[in-house]
Amino acid sequence: MYKKMHVTYSGEDDLTLTYNINDTSIAQRWAKLLAESVEKYSIDDPERLYGFDTETLERQRAIDAINKCVDTINDYKPGFVERRMTSELIQDDLNYLHHIFEVYHGMLNEPHEFFTDAPKEVQQALGQLNIEVHRCEAMAEGSDRKLLPRHVVTYYDQPRGPEYRQLEDEDYEHFTDFYEFGTVYLLYVEIGKTLQDLAFDNDQHIGDDAYKPFRNYASDFVIRYFSTSHETWNRNRKIFRTHYEENQNFYNARYDYSHIYNKPGDIPLAKLQTHLSPEQVINEIQKKQFVSNIELS
Repeated sequence: MYKKMHVTYSGEDDLTLTYNINDTSIAQRWAKLLAESVEKYSIDDPERLYGFDTETLERQRAIDAINKCVDTINDYKPGFVERRMTSELIQDDLNYLHHIFEVYHGMLNEPHEFFTDAPKEVQQALGQLNIEVHRCEAMAEGSDRKLLPRHVVTYYDQPRGPEYRQLEDEDYEHFTDFYEFGTVYLLYVEIGKTLQDLAFDNDQHIGDDAYKPFRNYASDFVIRYFSTSHETWNRNRKIFRTHYEENQNFYNARYDYSHIYNKPGDIPLAKLQTHLSPEQVINEIQKKQFVSNIELS
């Protein structure tokens, strides 16, 4: 049984934070996968932290990165991506770019021909486009998200998809959208968006290639360094319900509002154990935005 995860953030010095792993079936299955990933694979992006810098810096960094990805793809196929990002950060532009990623990357177990035929640097640009779009979403006009500190860890080389790991029905009992500071949550790994994501992004590019419920999982995770207030929770649930009702025919033909696949939120896996206050944790990570090591015990 796995009991703890240790994450080391590095800068001029190191900060190692410890998280107590939950004694649930899904948390233990995830921890076993994570132990395998730590041993076999490298973290895709050890600097994938959001919301620890000023919004101005985060915004410009993401815009530059998105446009670099667009340029790389268009150098390979001129005019393929028809939009670039400006300082205005329009949510519909982000939804369009995410749609490009969804369609032309394809499923993890069934990649699109464009992706398989493209050179390595274009494949990487398409994957990075997805990451940077998510970095921008909380700052975009028309988005119902907020820029909140979180840390995402992914291992792209690990096997994934429905033939590898699927959530069991009882795992959905643990879903929550009432987030707690310093809690580790299972990361959504589908190529697409959940009903919740489509709602918060006000995404009009809804289709079977975009709507993918949270059904599969890997060792990937997100640590949320913020807590959800009751006011925010009520607001989020209203956005979620309104989006569903406005697109009810589409969703009811697949999974209705009450289906377990449409549960909002994520599954908690572990909880931060520290003597530091939340403000101290955030201040320390802000100075050390690079993950140098992950261990389990």
